[in-house]
Amino acid sequence: MSSIAAGNTLTTALVATGDTSGELVFKTNGNNTAITVDTSGNVAVTGNLTINNGAAVATVGKAIAMVIVFGG
Repeated sequence: MSSIAAGNTLTTALVATGDTSGELVFKTNGNNTAITVDTSGNVAVTGNLTINNGAAVATVGKAIAMVIVFGG
């Protein structure tokens, strides 16, 4: 899986690694997986997902399938 990681030091502030799997992982605090996007565009959220006013949409461990649409 390719990944984009937000670290907590000068050398790890933003680290991108890639492969040819077609999957993408967003990580926080260096190596904690927050979001995984598979090759079908399904999105799995590792922690709590909240929107706008902080209302919880999903709880820890629940996967949410969403369609990601870019553009008009």
